[in-house]
Amino acid sequence: MAPKAPKFELKTPKGTKDWQGKDMVIRDKIFSTIAQVFKRHGGVTIDTPVFELKEILAGKYGEDSKLIYDLADQGGELCSLRYDLTVPFARWLAMNRDVQNIKRYHIAKVYRRDQPAMNKGRMREFYQCDFDIAEIFDALGWKNTYTVKLYASTNHRKILDGIFQVCGVPEDKIRTISSAVDKLDKLP
Repeated sequence: MAPKAPKFELKTPKGTKDWQGKDMVIRDKIFSTIAQVFKRHGGVTIDTPVFELKEILAGKYGEDSKLIYDLADQGGELCSLRYDLTVPFARWLAMNRDVQNIKRYHIAKVYRRDQPAMNKGRMREFYQCDFDIAEIFDALGWKNTYTVKLYASTNHRKILDGIFQVCGVPEDKIRTISSAVDKLDKLP
């Protein structure tokens, strides 16, 4: 008689989730809208690898360096999953010195070896959105400085509920607060 295969539970790793259905449609719409705004302001996208050489990431995050996921040695290169999108972009800029100015955006997954708290929105795998402007410094003045007034209007209850959850609003108070927020734009 053949030995039985060990039983295991099919699940996602702690701090991760599968995206599907309505949530996937909503997420894609949000990302698409953000990308359209970035493009409208001259942004181009650059996709860097999901993992970097460990030496590039080491020492860049101070106390948070302990939250970087290290990967097993594969062929002599010690690698780590990206912790954010900024350091990989800085590496890309250093490798592409001919780029004198760029408005770059990137919407991608990043990874933190942290204690997940799914109900508070603290995940180990999550999306980050960056918009960076890099250019040669103009010693005579900042001719291209930008002042941005940002106004974001969210008209989706699940997103608003999620914001309240992340802010620590008790579950039994979310509906009441949502109703109050909904009435704000109707005030004289």
